[in-house]
Amino acid sequence: MGPQEIIDRIDEQNRRLLYSRMDFDKLTHEQVLQLMNTAAMRGFRFGSDSALSLVQSKLVVKYLSETSQGI
Repeated sequence: MGPQEIIDRIDEQNRRLLYSRMDFDKLTHEQVLQLMNTAAMRGFRFGSDSALSLVQSKLVVKYLSETSQGI
C-alpha cells in the first residue's frame, strides 16, 4: 500500500466517523478536537501496524533464507 492509498484510506475512515454523528454540523470546538485526536491516533496506529508488519515480513524472509542455506 503506497502513501497516497494510506492517506485515502484514513481520510475515508475519518469522514465516515464524522458523518456518522447526527450532530456533525453542530460540533463544539472541544468535540472537533476530540475527533481530530481520535483520527490522529488511528493514523498513528495504522502506521505503526504497517511498519511492524513490514519488519516481521523481512525477518521471516531473512530467517527462511538463513535456514535454507544451513541445510
